[in-house]
Amino acid sequence: MFNSTGHYRDGIFIFVDVEMPVYGIKGEKNYLVDAAFTFLAPRLLEDLEKTNFIPDYLLLTHSHYDHIGAAPVLKKKFPSMKIVASEKTAEVLKKPKAIELIKSLEREAEEVFGASHTYDFEPFEVDIVVKEGHKIDEFEVLETPGHTKCSVSFIFPDKKIIFVGDAAGVEEKGYIRPQFLSSYSAYYSSLKKILKYSSYSLAMGHGGIFEENETEGFLLRALRRTEEFKEEIKELYLKEKNENEVAEIIFKKEYEGLGLKQPREAYLINLNAMIKAVVRELNL
Repeated sequence: MFNSTGHYRDGIFIFVDVEMPVYGIKGEKNYLVDAAFTFLAPRLLEDLEKTNFIPDYLLLTHSHYDHIGAAPVLKKKFPSMKIVASEKTAEVLKKPKAIELIKSLEREAEEVFGASHTYDFEPFEVDIVVKEGHKIDEFEVLETPGHTKCSVSFIFPDKKIIFVGDAAGVEEKGYIRPQFLSSYSAYYSSLKKILKYSSYSLAMGHGGIFEENETEGFLLRALRRTEEFKEEIKELYLKEKNENEVAEIIFKKEYEGLGLKQPREAYLINLNAMIKAVVRELNL
């Protein structure tokens, strides 16, 4: 796995931080994928300047605060840059409550990571709305919902790489954490769609890039772990009959047990969403 900042291959870069990556792709046009936290914007701008990277497009995999934070800063710095996202992401960004939640989670993230900020998050508009099958210049779009309803992945066939955001979960210390916040079944189906690109490099939303010979193995493990986590939630709920009790048990085992460096509020929002998804879809 390529898990450091800098040049990966064929004009593909990881900017800012491997755990909170902003990907850069140099081709006939220049592309960024996702935009990390707002407080990481100064570091991102420094990386872009060092590599003489002027983006033509910013591709957003979904609307979560840790993937869109620096987008408004980038748009002001590069006004001709086109922001690309799904229709549902564009809709989320128009909701005042969503903007307030993004700002709240940003503040908590700053405390967790001991960061200070230069910029405040501001609402912004999506320039190009995309959906399944769209092809624009050098990339193609794959709808991969389940983590969120608005999740899409971006495929660069000529460079044999797919950028999936959090549609394939998060791996930390060899431990895969599924991320089916909006729907277990949609998430599982999206993993299978991504598996069709198992001969490609797999650029994750956190942690770096799986090499072409690693992608299939990881995705198969991710599918198994997703099934296992669903069953874990199911068994705990049938025993406890209370979603909050299930969340408390998993929180102690996973968040505290593994010492995850993630804002507590964001983790709990995500965990509770996954529990609700399983309870709802299995009619427990």
